[in-house]
Amino acid sequence: MKVLAIDASTKSTGVALFDDTKLIKYTCLTASSNDVIKRIQKIIQELNVFIGNETIDKVILEEVRPEQGIQNIQTHRVLMWLQGAIAFVFHETQPKAKIEYVYPSEWRAKCGIKNGRNVRRDQAKILDIEFVKKIYSIDVNDDIADAIGIGHAYVNQFYPSLFHPKTNTV
Repeated sequence: MKVLAIDASTKSTGVALFDDTKLIKYTCLTASSNDVIKRIQKIIQELNVFIGNETIDKVILEEVRPEQGIQNIQTHRVLMWLQGAIAFVFHETQPKAKIEYVYPSEWRAKCGIKNGRNVRRDQAKILDIEFVKKIYSIDVNDDIADAIGIGHAYVNQFYPSLFHPKTNTV
């Protein structure tokens, strides 16, 4: 089963592709235009290049959680547009691929990464990077680390032997 995990952002999107439990490739897709629609278009174009000829069975996207404040509402709206664009791409190019959404706290918990009210976003990002370094022995940025964590959490639902049996953590 090919699983594409995505930590979506209109400026820097982490993507990771798994074949069953094996991480087979990953990257960070970037866009820098002041025009949000152009950034979304560029991210989608780069996503199509990353996927190439792969047949994706499942797409796992980090869910967008609305926060308070006008700036966060605008950010939420733009991230929802990007999620919609990703859904349209898969609907057109790979209609058999199923899309699921997971909250950051859910995938981090499944990976055994500390999270919650007492963990700030910047702290969580550092923990995500450390998790990927420990499990996959690679150095990546926080966007890629999040995508790999999302994918790792998902594939380990089906292959729980990757987790230590007593602690349910890696």
